[in-house]
Amino acid sequence: MRYYNFYGQIIKYLKRGALALCVAALAFSVVLADEPRIMRLAHIYQPDSPSGIGLQMFADRVHEYSEGRIDVRVFPAGQLGSARNIYISSKSGAIDFCVPSFPILADTVPEIAIMTSGYLFKDFEHIEKVLDNPQLGQKWNREIVEKSRLRIIGTYYYGKRVVTTRDKAFRNPLQAKGQKIRAVPNPMSLAVIKGLGANPTPMAIKEIFIGLSQGVIDGQENPYPTIWSNKFYEVQKYLIETFHQINAVPFAISEISWKRLSSEDQAIVNRATSEAMKLITANTHQFEAEIVDRLKAKGMIIVPNRELATHEFEESVRLSIRNRFDGRVWRAGLMEEVLAAGSQ
Repeated sequence: MRYYNFYGQIIKYLKRGALALCVAALAFSVVLADEPRIMRLAHIYQPDSPSGIGLQMFADRVHEYSEGRIDVRVFPAGQLGSARNIYISSKSGAIDFCVPSFPILADTVPEIAIMTSGYLFKDFEHIEKVLDNPQLGQKWNREIVEKSRLRIIGTYYYGKRVVTTRDKAFRNPLQAKGQKIRAVPNPMSLAVIKGLGANPTPMAIKEIFIGLSQGVIDGQENPYPTIWSNKFYEVQKYLIETFHQINAVPFAISEISWKRLSSEDQAIVNRATSEAMKLITANTHQFEAEIVDRLKAKGMIIVPNRELATHEFEESVRLSIRNRFDGRVWRAGLMEEVLAAGSQ
């Protein structure tokens, strides 16, 4: 009988222990339910750049509008890898938000490479009309969702591209002949610089400063924010306002992450995205309006757009792009469709 009572007591304590574990597990699950959803946003831009400031604001607004339920943690300046590495991680859902370039997205949807064409877009509003067009941008986004599991939820203005050179300026394609100008390592950049009349030299952005200082290349082309943040004015004398490309940057969310959000939280993300895109665009326009005087103060000589043979550059660049892309990378006539979309 004593043995029976002894084992009976053990069973009773075990039952109490199991009940305690259940209560603890329930309490732990309640704590977890109160914890915010952690989401990661990675990009390659400096925190104090227009892009960096706006993307941080996006994270702050999501936290505010969700009343703390969503915590977007921002990893700027390539902390989680290059733009391509971040893009790959976002496709798998390892990173929730990313800022892929149109050339990277063109690996999946070749037609979207047209978004970085030279002398094709009048302004950023023209770009927005193309991206909102059901037969153009909206169609491309559906393909990206299907093939890359990324969803473009916004786009912002990144600036007009200009050329800088070390020893001499040029004002028409003939004068640019023989100059080695760094190109972004993608087919569109090569075609555009060839159309400007120069010799395109592919080079990673981190190698540009050394390439310029050592004379490996004579010049480079980029929007004003990139020229300023990389201090190219220290190794370049001339800035030529070719305005050959109007750059826009897409903002995307992993489709895996998007589907995990409730409809309410999706609306919050969309609202914060819209506000952030407007802020970055406004800050970039303001930066462009102020930067010329700052570059002059650094010793650069500015060749204004009005002094250039813009019509000659336009004809040459468009011809170069047609020969490389039209009817090959994208369907024939796409450039005309994009031009027409700007007047709609």
